[in-house]
Amino acid sequence: MKGIRRSPRARAEAIQGETEPKLDLSSLIDVSFLLLIYFLVTSTLLPKEADLNWMGNGKPGTGVTFDPPKISVSSTGMISWESEFIETDNSIRSLPVLKERLEFFLKANRFVDAEADPAVILDADDGAKGQRFIDVLNCLAEVGIENVAILQSDNDGE
Repeated sequence: MKGIRRSPRARAEAIQGETEPKLDLSSLIDVSFLLLIYFLVTSTLLPKEADLNWMGNGKPGTGVTFDPPKISVSSTGMISWESEFIETDNSIRSLPVLKERLEFFLKANRFVDAEADPAVILDADDGAKGQRFIDVLNCLAEVGIENVAILQSDNDGE
C-alpha cells in the first residue's frame, strides 16, 4: 500500500497533533459590553411632549403655513373653492357656503399664527357677471380677509 489519501482537515489534525485550537472569548465579551454601553449612552430617549417644539424655532406661527385657496367664478355664476362647486344658485347673493369656508380658513390661519394675514386667490371667468364677482368680494370683506390676488385668465390660449 502506497499512501492513503487524506482530506485537508485530516492532514491538518495530523500536523497539529489532533488538538483543537482554543479561542479566548473574554476579550470578545469585553468588546461587546463596551459597544453596548456606547450605544446606550449615545442613543436618545423619547422626548416628553413638553420638550417638543411644535411651532418651530420657538416662535408661534413659524412652522405651518397655508397656501391661499383659489376661489373661481364661472361664466354661469357658479362659485368654486379649489375646483369644487360650492355656490350654484345665482339668486343667493349672501353666499353662505363660501362664507362658512372662509371663516374656517381664517380661524385655521389665526390658530397657527395669531398675526397671520391670510390671502385668497380670486379667479373670475371673462364671461362672469360683475355682480357675482362683487358678491364674492363682499363676502371676503365680511369675513375680514383683505389680501386678495386676482388672476387674469387667458382662455384663448395666448
